[in-house]
Formats: sequence, structure tokens, C-alpha cells
Amino acid sequence: MSVVENDDDDKSNDIASLSVRGLDNCASLTQARRLLEKQLLNDRPKVSGVRDRALFRSISIPPGASVKGITDGDLAIQTRMVNKKYNIMELIELSGDRDADRASVAVICIFFGSTLSALTANQNLPGPEIIRFLVVWLFSFAPLFFVGYGIADVEGLQALLVTIQRNIFPVYRKRMIQHEAGHFLMGHLLGWPVKGYATNAVKNAVEFYSFSDSDRASDRSKQLGFDKPLRVETETLETRRGDVPFFSDEGRGSQDILTQSVFRREADNNSSSTNPMLKLPSQEEPSTSWPFRGFDDATLDQLAVVSVAGVCAEILAFGNAEGGVADFSQLRQIFSSADEEMTDREVDNRIRFALGFTVGVLRQHLGALDALAGVMERGGTVEECVLAIETCNNVSGQDGILGDYEVRRREAFRSDGVGLVEKIFLGRGKNLEAEEDRLVEGKGGGYRKQKFQLTGDDPLYAALALSLAFFVWASSGGLSLH
Repeated sequence: MSVVENDDDDKSNDIASLSVRGLDNCASLTQARRLLEKQLLNDRPKVSGVRDRALFRSISIPPGASVKGITDGDLAIQTRMVNKKYNIMELIELSGDRDADRASVAVICIFFGSTLSALTANQNLPGPEIIRFLVVWLFSFAPLFFVGYGIADVEGLQALLVTIQRNIFPVYRKRMIQHEAGHFLMGHLLGWPVKGYATNAVKNAVEFYSFSDSDRASDRSKQLGFDKPLRVETETLETRRGDVPFFSDEGRGSQDILTQSVFRREADNNSSSTNPMLKLPSQEEPSTSWPFRGFDDATLDQLAVVSVAGVCAEILAFGNAEGGVADFSQLRQIFSSADEEMTDREVDNRIRFALGFTVGVLRQHLGALDALAGVMERGGTVEECVLAIETCNNVSGQDGILGDYEVRRREAFRSDGVGLVEKIFLGRGKNLEAEEDRLVEGKGGGYRKQKFQLTGDDPLYAALALSLAFFVWASSGGLSLH
């Protein structure tokens, strides 16, 4: 027994020797990338029970692959959705209807709860009449308070609803963690270090380092053949006199002056207007941040893959995705910072490529994804998350004995702790496993059977027809007021 304990201790000590010390103290993308390359790639120790090859920067995107046209059949093959009822784009919620529906359910629940409480208080509450009146009044107007709070503080209401869902529905919290773990893992595999992450009710995001990275200057100078970083001589007559630049941190010039237009009157500058005529670009804008000055195709492909990794991780875990609204909106902003302007068709094709590529990569790293999600669920540091990925022995998660790990994993996510209420409020019809049942076979191939759908002005016409039928029925004696 003691021998086994010693072996376990030795193994844990070996794994502990693999570390990424100092990652949390890195101030820029270049510093974090250098540290991970040194400790995980160059100086990686030989640890028993841990892979010799690091997962950091272990995958790459073929140059020009995203430019080629991708058909629906190609995307179905890449995502293993051949003969499935829905394609991958149909499984991603991009309209925000799910969140709106849940907010509506919250309003309805508050309305019914407040109404019943008001009736109960009016009939059974003892005490003075004025107290009963005030209590009934508060219960009656509770839905209006809720709606007013949502209008006044949209982010606060969203955080409140997320908090309620996380506490009531455990599967919702797991979905959020899987989403952020997908971003984290894909960025790590491509060589994009993570600065921090949050999976709480207020903020759910993986934070990468800023595009503005002055530390890249030394790398660029070495690529140009200089042994030392270039240093620009900025000494002028003013600096010789001991003065400092007017718009520097120590200077007298305020940065607010830079955002003011020379065509604006002083009264306008003192007004509450938030749309000045002249604004300098933000330091975070990729098209003006060193060293990017706009994104090339290779960088765009990597950022696109990282952006869609969250929804891809959700689909692999639950069969659908709900957190794609913000990711896809941010991705289209990134495409607008490309070196060359792209059409909507080219943007859609790059997104389709990113989805197919990311689903394939995450399928090969489901074991590492689950190990990372376990650390993120307990609130581990970024260093602990990186070590969870690098020390995962079964990266793919496949064991070759119990069948397809992806299918078993998805079934476990759906059934673990899921009750009837959760199925009603969080369930949805579209799912990855739904087989195509609308095919009509015939000569020359098959086609999808068209189902009846209300589109455009059809609901209005249907409502008018129903109202007319009710009017005819009521006027012919079907409804009597006596």
C-alpha cells in the first residue's frame, strides 16, 4: 500500500514540474506567447504520464482554405450532419429570441404571482385598511416595476435573469462554461494566450490580450536583421530645455482636446452631446493598432475560428447553441478590419469554413475540453486552465470500448440534473441528432417536402380571417348578451 502511495506522490510531483509560472503577470500578447513557448515548447520537461508534445500552438489553418467556396454538402460532411434535419447554422441561435422568450416568461410569472398575491392579501391580510391597500397596490404594480427596471438598466436585468437561470437550471451554467471553454481551448491550440476569463452572472467571456502590442517591436526589428530593437531619437528643443511633450502623460495637454473638433463652438463642447464631429480612432481598433494595421488572411482565419469555437462547443455538448449573437456580431466587426474589403458572400463563406474547421478540431480534443471546463467550473486561474489542457492524458476522450464518446457525452449533459421544469424552459426542437424526415424520393433524386409556414403578412391575414369568422358567428346568433 505504501508503494502505491509513493508512486502516486512521485507522479503528482512529476506533473507539478510542468508549470507556466508567471503567466498571470504577463502584460501583453507577446510576453504571454514567449512565456508559453519557452515553458511548454522549448524547455518542456520530460514528465512521466504526460505527453511529450504540447497542445499549445499544435494546430494551424491551411493558407487560403477559407477563400475557397464551401457548399452545403461540404459543410455537412465536415460537421457530420449528412442526412440531418438541420444544418449547423440552423442550430445556432442568432436572433436572441430565446432570451426574449425567457424574459417574457419572467414577466408572465411575475404578473400571475403578483395578481394572486394581491387577491390573497386583499381577502386575508389583517390590520388597518390603509395597510391592506398599500400591500395590494405594491403587488398589483410589481410587473410594471420589473419592466421599468429592465428599461432603465438593461444590463442589470440581463445579469439578474442569468443569475436566476444559473441557480435554478444547472444545465444552463454548464452550457455557459462549455461555451467559454471552447473559446479558451481553440485559442490555446492556435497559439493565442488567454489573459483571463469569467463565468459568473455579470460577465461570461474569455479575455484575450489587446491587439495593441508594443512588445512586438523587438520581434519585428529582429526579423528585419537588427540585433537590437530600434530606438527612435525624440530629443527636440523643448526636451532639451527640460519640457515634456504637450500631449504626453506628464504634459499639460488633456486627451479630451484631441477628440474635439475645431469647428465646434465652446458651448457645444460643454454640452451633453456624445457625438462629436471629430474623433480619433480607439487604441483598440485593429486597423490602427501596432503591429496589425489591419488583419491579413491568416490572422482573420484564426480569429474567426476562435470566435465560433464557443457555439461549436455548445453544439457538441448539447446539440444546439444559444450564445452566438455577441460572437458573430464581434466576428463581423473583425472582418471589417481586414486589409481588403470583403463582400457579404465572402464573409459568410469564411464563417462557414470556420464552423466546419472548429467542429472537427474540437471533436479531436473533447477530453481536453472537459478537463478545461472542470477547472473553469471551480474558478481556477488561467495557469491552472493551461495545465489542465497540457496534462490531459486522453485528449480526444475516446476509449474505443464504450462506443462514440461524443454521443455519450452529449446524452450525459442533457440528462444530468435536468428536471421537467428545465426541459420546458430550456428545451428546444432543433437538435443535432434530428434525422431528416422531409425527403421525398423520386426520379432524379429527392427533395425536401415543404411544410406549411406562416411567413410575412400571413399572421395578419390569418388574424383578420379569424376575426371575420367570429363576427359572422356572433352576428348570426351564436353570441348573446342577454
